[in-house]
Amino acid sequence: MRRPGEQQRPTGVSPSASSSEYLPSRLPESSRSASTSPSWPLPPWAPPSLPPRHALWGRGSMGERTPGSSRRHVPNPSVPMPEKWSERSPETSLNVNPDLDAARFDLDPESAKRRKREATPQLQPSEPQLVTHMLINKEGDVSQEELAQEMSGSDSSTCSSPIREPQAPLVPIWTNSAGKVYYGLTSDRAALDTYYHACQKYKEKQARQDQLPTLRPSLTVSANNMESYGPKQKEILLDASKSVLSLSAYLDGKEINRCTGIVVEWNEEKGCGIILTSAWLICTNKPFDDWSDKEYASKANVLIHLLDGSMLNSKLLYFSKHYDLAFYEVSGDLRLKVLPLEANLVCGQDLCLLARDMKMDFICKAVNVKYLDPCEHQHNHYLFINHSIPKCGSGGALADLNGRVVGMLFCTLPLTAFIPSSLILKCSLLLRKFGRLARPELGLKLRTVGFLDVSSIESLSRRCGITSGLIVGEVSAECVAERLGIRAGDVILSCQGESVSSVTQWEEILLDIGGEHLEKSNDLSLKVDIEVDLFHVRKGIRRTIRLDVVLSDSNEVFHSV
Repeated sequence: MRRPGEQQRPTGVSPSASSSEYLPSRLPESSRSASTSPSWPLPPWAPPSLPPRHALWGRGSMGERTPGSSRRHVPNPSVPMPEKWSERSPETSLNVNPDLDAARFDLDPESAKRRKREATPQLQPSEPQLVTHMLINKEGDVSQEELAQEMSGSDSSTCSSPIREPQAPLVPIWTNSAGKVYYGLTSDRAALDTYYHACQKYKEKQARQDQLPTLRPSLTVSANNMESYGPKQKEILLDASKSVLSLSAYLDGKEINRCTGIVVEWNEEKGCGIILTSAWLICTNKPFDDWSDKEYASKANVLIHLLDGSMLNSKLLYFSKHYDLAFYEVSGDLRLKVLPLEANLVCGQDLCLLARDMKMDFICKAVNVKYLDPCEHQHNHYLFINHSIPKCGSGGALADLNGRVVGMLFCTLPLTAFIPSSLILKCSLLLRKFGRLARPELGLKLRTVGFLDVSSIESLSRRCGITSGLIVGEVSAECVAERLGIRAGDVILSCQGESVSSVTQWEEILLDIGGEHLEKSNDLSLKVDIEVDLFHVRKGIRRTIRLDVVLSDSNEVFHSV
């Protein structure tokens, strides 16, 4: 069956014969020194990265520039040169396909349509409606075995065909004064169509091979970041990967976000479990500033992507807008492995991040905690690690090498943030008990004394006698703390009579205050008293302040001056 514009193969010649016998051997004498730019457009399927059809193939040994070209061309030694060339008439070179040109310039529309129908091959009813791929081997022949292999897929019992780059149909186009022959692509449209089609198939096949699990590059390991896990540690991390899933949220039938989730609970008797993830999964409007209002779609349909490729519906149990935590319930005839939460985060311990990308590939990187304060646009409770994650990695696990989760990840800038598991456990306990969180809003952006450099801590110790506490970085405008005299640079030493040295500890105290209030009343409009021991650095005095503030189960909004 012949495609439109394809030249008729001589009768009695095997299809496997060398294609070079049917390519035009050389350009006409009048065109040898002409420009090599094509006189007709590329096929619509030809990729832009492929070489131009009449591009020169090489350059002379002395480095001369070839006629019609502004570049120096290096010969391709891998392309074999034809041994003999047949002369070709100018008529055949100028009109490769008379039928095609006649149909193109026919002034009679009906005649052009009839000619197009005659040139278009029709499939018989018994033939499968499949698009075949032209595969060209090293000699330029179409391999029927390779074609059948591509059509049948990976279930074929035969070995897959080797990948070979197709050979370009070259012809001599110019000879310099030293006798050096330059070669270019033929002007035979059928041969060029076949060659470009074969190049496209070659690229696709090479790309498929590069994605094999045994050949693709590592997702997490590079020359500057080599894995150092031992066999036992790898076994633990592989076991932990079974608890790291992917979740996607849909609103009005459209996917709005995708995040990673951690299986934190599974009930064998009931056949249901709980998956922890980031509330960013259902966030429809998330500004860059964490201290601004955010919008959530609590009614969004969330699907759990299991490791075998199947998906399950889930049910939202509860979520926190301020801490961006979400807990989903999943049930079914399955068994999920639980990844336990570890409340104790040991400074300096070896950790690794566990997440899933958009293709469900497992991301595992060795990381370290960066003891830095959050930026102005970030919440107080964030801690940070020294590696980045994709956006869909939010909700992933920060785990120790024993497979215990010490934090949950968030894709933030400039560093990846995480919330410690101790704070997650505190929120989970209150959400299970009361179905909501109640947190006092103080309007303070805080920093940690312990994150200062050694010289600054020594200076603070010598001048003020302080080596730990929380530094007030900024005070929200018109809040209670501002009216009572708390200013940027002051140091909070204790809260409710308990010394504080970290923001995590501070947040846990605030959640305990909210929990005590919910024990008595579910009314969040009532105010609570908070006692704060403060050191005023400007005056060099220490005093106790009682703050009468409101509770909130939403995101705390900060108002700058």
